Amino acid sequence: MTYVVYADVLFLYHCLVNVTLLCMIQTILGQSIKILRTCMWTIFMAALSTGIFLITISLCTLYYVLYATSYFFMTYFLIKHVPYPIPMWKMILVVLAGCIWLAGMLQLFYIADGTAFRTPGFYLTCIASVLVCRIARRIYDRKQMQAHAYAVELVFPARTLSANAFVDTGNRLQNPYTKQPAILINYRLLKNLLSEQSYAQLEQYHKTGQFPYLQMNETGEITFFPISYHTIGNRFSLMPAITIPKLVYTQSRTTFYAVTAGISREIFFENRYDVLLHEKLQPKKEEPT
Repeated sequence: MTYVVYADVLFLYHCLVNVTLLCMIQTILGQSIKILRTCMWTIFMAALSTGIFLITISLCTLYYVLYATSYFFMTYFLIKHVPYPIPMWKMILVVLAGCIWLAGMLQLFYIADGTAFRTPGFYLTCIASVLVCRIARRIYDRKQMQAHAYAVELVFPARTLSANAFVDTGNRLQNPYTKQPAILINYRLLKNLLSEQSYAQLEQYHKTGQFPYLQMNETGEITFFPISYHTIGNRFSLMPAITIPKLVYTQSRTTFYAVTAGISREIFFENRYDVLLHEKLQPKKEEPT
C-alpha cells in the first residue's frame, strides 16, 4: 500500500492530539495548565512524533514501540518538571492512562487515510476528553474540600477567634526551634485581636512583605517571631509567626496546645478559609463539617 502523507498535516494532527493529552493529564493531576509551557512542549512532541512517523512509516511494529516510548517519557518529564507534591506512582499511572487514550485516538482517527481532519468526531472527541477530565477533577476537589474542612477556635487569653479551616496535606511548615508542625492563618483573622495601629502594620506587611517585628512586639499584645518556609517552587523565605495557646476543633472539642501559626499574606481558596491546618494537627475520629 502506498501512503501519501503531508508533513505539515501530520504535524498539525499531532499538535491537536498532544495539546489535548497534556491538558488532560495536567487537569487529572490537579496542576495549573500553563499555556506557554504546554504549547512549547506540544510543538516539541509533535515535531518528534512527526519525525518518528515519517521514518518508520513502513515498519509498523517499530513505529508503535518508538511512539509509545517517546510519548510516555516526554509527558512524564513535562509533569515531573512542574513542582507539585504528587506521589510517583500516581504520576506514572496517570501518564500511562493518557498514553492509552492516545493509542485509542490514533486508532479511531488514523492520519494515514486522511479522514481525521474531515471528521467532526475528531474535534468533538478532543474537546469532550478535556471537559470530562475537568468536570471529574472539579467534583473530586469539591469532595476533598468537604472532607478536609473543619470549624476551629483559636483561643487567646483576651479573645477566642472562630474560623473556617482546611487540612492542607501539602503543608510542611514547622517551628524551626521546636520541630513541631505549624499551621497557617490569614493575617486578616487577627483584626479583632490587635489594636488598630498593630493591624495597620499587618496591612502594610500584606502589601510590602516587610514585617516590623520590633514595632509589633513593643505593644505586648502578641509576640511575633520569624520562621522559615519553602514554597512549592522551592523558594526559601521567612514569615512572621505567633503561638496560639489553644487550637480547638469545634465539633469534637479536640484541643492542641501551644500551636505555632505562620501568618500568611495570601488568601486561601478564594477567601473560603482562614486557616490552613497541618495534617498532623487534626482529630483522628472527628467527622468533618
